[in-house]
Amino acid sequence: MSDKQKVVSVNVPDQDVIAYFTDSERGCFQIFRFEGGRLCDHENFVVNSPIDDDSELSQFIVNYYSLNRDIPRNITLDRALEDKEAVEKWLSEKRGRRVYLTSPQRGEQAQLVSMCRKNAAEVLAQIKGRTSREYSVLEELKNILGLDKIPEYIESYDISHTFGADNVAGMVVFHNGRPMKKAYKRFSIKGFDGQNDVGSMNEVLTRRFKHYYEDDEDSTFKILPDLILLDGGEPQVNAVLPVIKEMNLDVPVFGMVKDSKHRTRAIAYDGGEIEINSHRSAFTLVSVIQEEVHRFAITYHHKKHEKSSFSSGLMRIDGIGEKKAKALLKQFKTITAIKAATVDELAQTPSISRKNAEDIFNYYK
Repeated sequence: MSDKQKVVSVNVPDQDVIAYFTDSERGCFQIFRFEGGRLCDHENFVVNSPIDDDSELSQFIVNYYSLNRDIPRNITLDRALEDKEAVEKWLSEKRGRRVYLTSPQRGEQAQLVSMCRKNAAEVLAQIKGRTSREYSVLEELKNILGLDKIPEYIESYDISHTFGADNVAGMVVFHNGRPMKKAYKRFSIKGFDGQNDVGSMNEVLTRRFKHYYEDDEDSTFKILPDLILLDGGEPQVNAVLPVIKEMNLDVPVFGMVKDSKHRTRAIAYDGGEIEINSHRSAFTLVSVIQEEVHRFAITYHHKKHEKSSFSSGLMRIDGIGEKKAKALLKQFKTITAIKAATVDELAQTPSISRKNAEDIFNYYK
């Protein structure tokens, strides 16, 4: 009744299980020790730089069992070692009896390895303040896209306009799989008028990375993303890749392709597509990112379009041009407030003369 150790399986022999996990910045070795079918002990060792090859895993095993630890007959690993025979020989000599190293691919032993590796991931996740679920989603996305490291800092972009008018772009940031709203940015397209999503995307990314080189150190623009996701397919990706190259940056860029119902269908890259529907966790994350950047961009567009419409209405008044219309909106915020203002209140607006104020007052009278 007092034995609180977890019973894993009566079929597990006395053995150790060793697994390794890395987030491309740190690594973690996890060791499970089983006796009588029970998990009797576990240890983890975090290293500041990830291991590059199996020789470092072999060295870890030798170092670990050099510290007067009991060596079991069976040691299960999460990968096969090239120098397996040499390590087995060293362990056997130290133990005084035969030791076997195995790396199972299926069955109960493979499940134990998977559990051990998840614990290693959990250790690193706790260090960085993330849950193991968030960590595994980012690792899954890394593997699907073939990235060199886990995409902890993801930027996503979307273009919004009304038939080519009031062109804007939204940029959202997901840090460790969560929205980082303080890093969100809005862009008003300045290079041209008319509908040109590809040209708009090129302009926005050019301006974004100019900020990377020119801004002060406390700017979130100084953070180089691990991954860029664009709302759109191959044309948008091709519009951005030259910007990345020209600015001597190494940032992976992918497009988010939608189906006929405006739902995420695939990831576009380098002339092809990667279907992600079957990868549930990564698919959900990408879908959330795509929905968020669309929401952010279209909200900004609606505000700009509404303000543009208001300005156009004010410009019907004699003597009120675009500059004065914008000054009025800046001062009063809404057309309703302008309509309710007195001549004296209107005349207090910068660049609005007394005659302008009277004309505005009489127009809405």
